[in-house]
Amino acid sequence: MSLFEEAGKKFEEAKRTFVDGKEAEYVCRSCEKPVSENYEYCPHCGEETVEPVA
Repeated sequence: MSLFEEAGKKFEEAKRTFVDGKEAEYVCRSCEKPVSENYEYCPHCGEETVEPVA
């Protein structure tokens, strides 16, 4: 992976920690993506691992 691809990936991860201008309150422990609401199943990967951010 090139330096710019790695930097872009890190930037996207940081950007996704905020949802609609506020910090995400939930995260999927399986795929580690932020989730804006307390879903029963993760909208990204479908796993039952959505939990509140501590």
